[in-house]
Amino acid sequence: MSSPTTPIAHTGRITFVHAWRPWSPIVHPVSLRQTVCGLLNKVTSTMLEHTAGRFANLVVRAERSGDPVVVETLCHLIVSRCVEDPQLITLVAKMVERAIDETEGEDLRWRDVYPLHRVALAASFQSNLKRAILDGIQLALAQGRASDAFALSSFVGELLVSGVLRSDDVQELVTSMFSETAQNSDTHCVALCRMLRRVVASTEASSLIDGLSLMPLVEGVLEEDTLSFKIRYMIMDLHDQCLYPQPRDVFSSDVERSDIYGLRDDVELDDDIGDVPGPVNPAHARKDIKTSVQYLKDAHAFLSTRNLPGAEAAIIDMRSTQRYRLVYAMVSTALSGGDEADANFVATFLSQPAVRTVLRTEGNRARAFEPDIAMLEDTALDVPNAYHLMAIMLCGAGFLPHELEDIASRIVVKENKARDRLLENIFALRSGTAADEMPGLGAIVEEASSDDETPSSDYAYAY
Repeated sequence: MSSPTTPIAHTGRITFVHAWRPWSPIVHPVSLRQTVCGLLNKVTSTMLEHTAGRFANLVVRAERSGDPVVVETLCHLIVSRCVEDPQLITLVAKMVERAIDETEGEDLRWRDVYPLHRVALAASFQSNLKRAILDGIQLALAQGRASDAFALSSFVGELLVSGVLRSDDVQELVTSMFSETAQNSDTHCVALCRMLRRVVASTEASSLIDGLSLMPLVEGVLEEDTLSFKIRYMIMDLHDQCLYPQPRDVFSSDVERSDIYGLRDDVELDDDIGDVPGPVNPAHARKDIKTSVQYLKDAHAFLSTRNLPGAEAAIIDMRSTQRYRLVYAMVSTALSGGDEADANFVATFLSQPAVRTVLRTEGNRARAFEPDIAMLEDTALDVPNAYHLMAIMLCGAGFLPHELEDIASRIVVKENKARDRLLENIFALRSGTAADEMPGLGAIVEEASSDDETPSSDYAYAY
């Protein structure tokens, strides 16, 4: 006799046709679709971290469910979102990258528990997403939906850079797009450039360019004689970017990198020995903790507005140990811009009696010029008149001849022929051969010579 409280004992083991697995949760497609749509509608740069985390959890659950329909639905939602709002492509690509990382980590964790665990290829989020994107691009190009093809091409470029897609995954698509471009297809050409402009600006540009075999493909298109001017111009520009890739730096400048990583040795928080101790001025203290990025912003403001009195007042109000940083920022900004008017403004600023007085501290003037002087030969590759601009600013700073020789010798180049090139430019300015071509420079050179009490003709001994 048995009852609910006294169950019958079974001697045999109960078997199930479909054994439950802990990595196979039940996911409802309708609920998943609504949640993913809500997250994609809320994604912004400020909410990216939170949104990407929730999205990654949903992707992990969808992949663990083993249901290909659920995963395909998720991938088509992502593709549709990129087509509808191309401005969110970068953010969506970061969400996808986070989701891929989470799925790979989840897979490795389950393998530790169950070594035979494998994610079914049909339910793989990465595989389904790759297929959905590539099919979407080909369909959009075939149906003439140019805007959709451009958006998805940009998305493919972002995924290539982030490592979600490999070069082999898109090699066939890239080759076919180059073939259509050679047949004068503007749509394929623009879509191709949208995709590859992300690649050539990435930190992995060289490896991606080699992996996609871009140079032979680009050169093959340029050999066609029937290309339109528009396509030829775009492919030639792409050829230059592939030949000389310029990866986008995560930092806005070398100065910012040095600030963040603590590579600078120019932070001196103590006063000079000659400074008289006194009460700390809060406004003055705030200026001392300025970063190099802030000095660059100040330099851009002074150069764009030509605010000479403001720049003079700013450097006078600074501590003596920090004044060279503003001068360095102004010299770097004027040199990188390649505008002779900016160099003349910096020279005029440095020739002011009040500015020269506060920069008399030993080493401050040369210290402001040293970084740009050292890399002047490399700068001249991008700014052809870099030597001329540097000569203008050095003349305005009022260096003595032996100081100029010492500064010019710091240019980092084999055999240092660049030193003679810089000194020739300075000699030409001081001798007056170029003064007539630069309005206002004659007064600067004259003031520099009178202030140093050294005739310009005496500098001939350097040659």
